[in-house]
Amino acid sequence: MLERLHIQNYALIDEIELEFGPGFNVLTGETGAGKSIIVGALNLVLGARASSEGVRDGADRARVDAVFRIEDPARDLAAALDASGILLDDGVLILSRVITADGRSRAFAAGVPVPLTVLGALGDELVDLHGQHEHQSLLKPSRQLNLLDGFAGAESNVITVAEAVSALRGAERELAVLEVDDRERARRIEFLQHEAEEIEKAALEPGEEEERRERRDLLPHAERIFELSSQAYASLYEHEEGAVVDALAAAIGNVEELARINSRFAPFVERLADAREKIEEVAAELREFTTEVDFDAEELEGINARLTLISALKRKYGASIDAVLDYCRRARAEVAAFEQRDERIAQLQRQRDALLEKARDLAGVLSVLRKKAACTLDKQIAAALAELGMKGGRFETRFEHGELSPTGIDRVEFLLAANPGEALKPLRQVASGGEISRVMLALKSVFANADTIPTLIFDEIDAGVGGAVAKKVAAKLGELADSHQTICISHLPQIAAAAETHFHVAKMIQKKRTVTSVARIADEERVRELARLLDGSVSEVSLEHARSLLSPPAR
Repeated sequence: MLERLHIQNYALIDEIELEFGPGFNVLTGETGAGKSIIVGALNLVLGARASSEGVRDGADRARVDAVFRIEDPARDLAAALDASGILLDDGVLILSRVITADGRSRAFAAGVPVPLTVLGALGDELVDLHGQHEHQSLLKPSRQLNLLDGFAGAESNVITVAEAVSALRGAERELAVLEVDDRERARRIEFLQHEAEEIEKAALEPGEEEERRERRDLLPHAERIFELSSQAYASLYEHEEGAVVDALAAAIGNVEELARINSRFAPFVERLADAREKIEEVAAELREFTTEVDFDAEELEGINARLTLISALKRKYGASIDAVLDYCRRARAEVAAFEQRDERIAQLQRQRDALLEKARDLAGVLSVLRKKAACTLDKQIAAALAELGMKGGRFETRFEHGELSPTGIDRVEFLLAANPGEALKPLRQVASGGEISRVMLALKSVFANADTIPTLIFDEIDAGVGGAVAKKVAAKLGELADSHQTICISHLPQIAAAAETHFHVAKMIQKKRTVTSVARIADEERVRELARLLDGSVSEVSLEHARSLLSPPAR
């Protein structure tokens, strides 16, 4: 519900703060006192367009803050909060609007700057404002469909249809991806096939590039490698002046004899033996080089050609042989998926057809529920209109068959003929003012349990109303206030007397300036205001009449 409204430097208002109560609230006052200015200020924090003309003369900016208490947000409000990333502060949400004298405007939600569209989205779920302003959710066909579903008790059916259509759309999207631009897809697959074959033909082996580069670096120096390896081997094993290995063997024999004389020489034997073993290993490897490394021009040419091929493949497919092979695997996988595509398309087509049949059946059941409920709804709203002084008015829920969507196959719009002989027209084409406010009151009274918007505001609802109809309007507002916070701007004492919270709006001159003020009134002050509303003056007769309106309670 709307707990507080703070307005500063807006139109005729210097600064006021209203604390609304739950149930039925009413604002009364002389014509031109500024009652509709208050509603206009509230409309700003609900996302209405702003103008610098609204800033009070002499002020650099106007500001409006609305404090909402939200204990258990309805589904649509919760979705709007979630979409905006706004968190409630212990069940409280503050919406704010600042308009500067140069025409700039800023919007805030929970103290955070937000686009104006966010205020509009939240406002649509927090307040329904009916009268001379435009914040009227019931004029939107989408909202009308939601309310009809609530009236029909078909919310679970709507969810089921939406889920079925979502599954259908998923299958359709996957099918479209497989079917779209088939020729271009075929060209890509053909190209991937060519690339995979090119890589596979090369028969790459991980690590081979490094091995071939090492071999290539050896071959040009084969003759010198042979010469040096042979000389080194000979020095170690076959030198005519004495091989190193032979010298070591002699040294080891000498040290072994020393060790027998004195044990301190024993470690030298082991160390010399290790040295001999290492030298023999080196000699063996050097001997292999003398037999293996032989310059072969054809081998070198083959190695260079292989390395050139590897470099070319790396430029095209990856930075290493492993990356090239991975590209080949992915290309083959895409080719395989394309080759299985016809089977998958057939499978998806069967799935789509089954889902389509299911969604249509569910939408058909929902449509029957809606049309049955609409017959009852039309009669109840026509009866409510008659009670509110619009006898002879006709109301009709128009159905049009549409394409299957998450909301079903129905396109729904509420039509109204406010007076006998008039043609039925969509609600959005009905003139504004008291007539549309009473239409909305009739709708809201019928939709009381289905409508989740917590706060309702009626401006000019009493235009052209009096006598017995005024009492019925007051009674309807009182009934509506049992399930919704209701705020009404009125000139009728019958409506004012039915309210639980009463505000008096007055216009006065202060320091040679016109100022609008608002005060919550009760007891004798309220009696005097009702007396003024009754006949324009306060007299013993009007005071007595006012007291009679308050006792017994109008509700």
